[in-house]
Amino acid sequence: MATATPVLQKDIHQTKQKADMLDSSFVSGLSTHLLVEMWKAPFSSLASADVIESVLEKAASSCSSYENDKDLKINTYQFNPYGVSATVSNSTIHILIHTWPEREYAALDIFAREQGQAHKILESLKATLNPGHVEVIELTRGQLLEMEDT
Repeated sequence: MATATPVLQKDIHQTKQKADMLDSSFVSGLSTHLLVEMWKAPFSSLASADVIESVLEKAASSCSSYENDKDLKINTYQFNPYGVSATVSNSTIHILIHTWPEREYAALDIFAREQGQAHKILESLKATLNPGHVEVIELTRGQLLEMEDT
């Protein structure tokens, strides 16, 4: 799993000083964003909007916050002859998937308020889509990385 860490240790103190005038959440971040590539997933897992909708709903339900959130929104688009673009979201998560079943490939974005939620969703998707290979880049969104002096 690849992790993007663009802030160097020596720059953290200076960045934190610049952020003193801002809310502390800009230093620690607001949410986790996983950029995921899945290869060698079975064609049958990736080709149908109905299957992908079920997979995304199951992944969303893997988050404990989902149990009390009845505002889950799912949108799917079925390409012809096969392939899917879909999103699922609620107040704490957002999952986006694009599939190329003929290439046994799926590209996903998993955006969650909590890092643990993002990783639970990822594990659920891996278990259900059964890819042979997965690459992940993890970003902390809303994190103050560098401010220009103005």
